[in-house]
Amino acid sequence: MKTRMRRTWTTRTVYLGVISMLLVGLLYPLGAARAYAQLVQLPRIAVLDFVNKSGYGGASIARAATDAVAGEYQKSGKYEVLARGEVDQQLKDLDLIPPLDKTGFLRLGRALQTESIITGEVNAVTFVGSPKQAQVVITVRVIDIASGEPINGAVATGYSNRRPGYTGDDDTLVQEAIRNAAFEAIRTISNYTIPEATILTTRAGTEVLLNRGIRGGLQPGMEMIVVRRGEEVGRIRITQVSDSDAVGEITDFGRGIQSEDRARAVYRVPTVQVRAGKVTTERPRRPGEGNKLLRALGPILIIGLIAFGVARASSGGNTPVQTVLAEASADGNFEPYVRISWKTTLFAKSASDTIQWQIFRSDFIGTDGNGNLQPVGVTPGNQNFFIDTTVPRTFSYASLPRDGSEDLELEEIDPAPGVAPGRSYTYQIALVYRQTTQAEGETVIRFYLSDRVRSGQVTVLLPVQLLTPVQRSEDVDPKDVRFSWLAAEGANAYRVEVSTDPTFRDRNRTFVSNEILSTAAGGSPVSTERINLETALLNRLGLVGQRVTLYWRIGARNLGDNPGPLPGPNGLRYVWSRPFEFTTQELPPSP
Repeated sequence: MKTRMRRTWTTRTVYLGVISMLLVGLLYPLGAARAYAQLVQLPRIAVLDFVNKSGYGGASIARAATDAVAGEYQKSGKYEVLARGEVDQQLKDLDLIPPLDKTGFLRLGRALQTESIITGEVNAVTFVGSPKQAQVVITVRVIDIASGEPINGAVATGYSNRRPGYTGDDDTLVQEAIRNAAFEAIRTISNYTIPEATILTTRAGTEVLLNRGIRGGLQPGMEMIVVRRGEEVGRIRITQVSDSDAVGEITDFGRGIQSEDRARAVYRVPTVQVRAGKVTTERPRRPGEGNKLLRALGPILIIGLIAFGVARASSGGNTPVQTVLAEASADGNFEPYVRISWKTTLFAKSASDTIQWQIFRSDFIGTDGNGNLQPVGVTPGNQNFFIDTTVPRTFSYASLPRDGSEDLELEEIDPAPGVAPGRSYTYQIALVYRQTTQAEGETVIRFYLSDRVRSGQVTVLLPVQLLTPVQRSEDVDPKDVRFSWLAAEGANAYRVEVSTDPTFRDRNRTFVSNEILSTAAGGSPVSTERINLETALLNRLGLVGQRVTLYWRIGARNLGDNPGPLPGPNGLRYVWSRPFEFTTQELPPSP
């Protein structure tokens, strides 16, 4: 009896333990989700009362737009939207009356502990179509409190739903159109990525180098606020952009721009105008963007304007080249190098005397006494290419102040480092030129340095080392060949070429593999799948079954390079290895 009672008690204990574990497993995710929601701090935003500029409905329309936008932000689940009462009370405590200036945004944002404040207006309320629909246009701005400038925004149009035979009041249609406009506005804002970048370095207090470029959304002419610990310290305007970095001109040094400061784009909110009941939206042009009228002018007038620009080159805007190509390759001894070439613009062709081209490389960022970036090489003004090798070089270059000089002073670089295999670079090109003008009956000669123009990325690659088939192998089965080699540092794509032509120039006698992607580190083995050269090459040459000497090589490249290595005779952009050769098996004739 006692034994049976002990077994029953033990069984019940086991059952209770199992049930407890199941309950914990079921309830734990709910508790963890609540704990996570409490731990994650969502960004706080404040939505200020909108302004009704439509002439319809008064304050109630503005209030409806404010509530609709706040509601859409709340429904996104990405923000903590502060209550209207809390915002109004803070405005009262700070004695602030909208519309706020930059100081007002900063004071309110700090008091509410927000990074951004939402403002906007109702631009137009009209009725269209049959059955009648309400059409509402609203503008929403996301204001950065550090600068008081918009960093995001949207102009959105909302329509009420179609209601055939509707006899209700217009306000119902307008309220529905407002909600639809708010939905579109917040969707647009959410889909926009604010271009941001980090300051890598400053150059003589006049320029900065940024770690983002075209891929990060940066564009020439874009204005950016520079922020440090949530406070604005200066402003820049983007002047040059490549795929992965950019150069900005400092337009407001403020408190002093430093490395590691953050730059955030100023958003140009479109403007809305209503004329005779018709709503038009126009996006503001960035400073430096061309006038649409100029784009419509005839070629003769444009040439005249360019000539006028040449005459005024000392005031800036003097771009000497339209395209800069940086292309990797290897010389006859299979030593790596980069060829930089450029196409000149009418400005450079019209300059009276081109003195010297200066070549700048992304890893060589020292500045001289005039605040200019130091070049990594120079070439005569009548030459449109430069070869950058692994060998350091000593040379002299013309150092000029930004506003030009009557004298041509030379600085010496001793030495400039060569390129390193496996590293990626970008280059910039600038022109030193002489300009002659007449002033008060005297001839004035001045020397100027043009704007710099950037290339795409280029990666310096050592030709790969081939492994198998080993050099001068014999009796290789052409139906079953596996090629292998050692990966090149910096490369991530390869091709195999096999030919009966040792120069690989005869494309009819050459097999080219598909591109082979590999992230193997430099010096690591890489190999193909087994390739049937009998069907891929020998069959179309009528050489099946014969003893044939074949030559093979490997091309390497980095897929991030633009445009890539110098193209070969076949147009493929790869840095090619030394070729190996092997001899195929001779098969007996078919019986």
